Amino acid sequence: MRRAWLVALLMVASCGGGAEKAAAPAPKPIVPRPAAPAGSPVAAVQPGVEQSKEALLAEVRKRQLTNEDFKESPTNRDPFRSFLTTFATQVINVKPQHRILLEKFAIEELKLIAIVGGNGTSPKAMFVDPTGTGVGVVRGDHVSKSDALVTRVAPDRVFFQMNEDLGGGGKPKVSERVVELHAGENVGQ
Repeated sequence: MRRAWLVALLMVASCGGGAEKAAAPAPKPIVPRPAAPAGSPVAAVQPGVEQSKEALLAEVRKRQLTNEDFKESPTNRDPFRSFLTTFATQVINVKPQHRILLEKFAIEELKLIAIVGGNGTSPKAMFVDPTGTGVGVVRGDHVSKSDALVTRVAPDRVFFQMNEDLGGGGKPKVSERVVELHAGENVGQ
C-alpha cells in the first residue's frame, strides 16, 4: 500500500499537479565578437580551428581570381562534368533496315540454278541453299550473311555489291562479286 501511494505521488508530481515548478534558467546574453583587425590572425577570433587551416583560409580569402582559375585542367576539374561516358562502353549493334534473303548462308554456299526474264519483266534469279530450298531474287534484294545487294541480273550471271569492313572504324570497302549460272559445270558434254 505504501508503495502504491508513493507511485501515485510521483505521478502527480511529474504531471505538474501540486508541485511548484522550478524557474527555468535565463538564457545567456549573446555578446558580439569584435571583428578581427586587418593584420591579426583569424585563429585568435575562432578558437578550436587549427593554425594551418586558418593560414590557408586567410591566403585563399586574399587571393584574386582570374579566368585561368576556372579553366579545366588536371588539377582543377569541372564539378558538373559527367565522367560516365569515360567508363561506360556501349556496343551499338545496328541491324539492317531491310530484309535479307538466305541470311544464314554465305554467298559461296549458294548455287545459282536459274534465271528467268523477258517480255519487259525484270529478270529473276533462283538460288538454292545447302538444305535444298530455292529462293528467287531480283535487283535490289539483299542476300546472304554478307548482306550482298543484287545490283543486276544478266541472262547468264548475277552481280552483287558487298561492303567489306576493313576494321579500325574506317569506311567499308565496296566490292563487286559475280555469280555465274552453271559455274564450274561442263555444259553440253
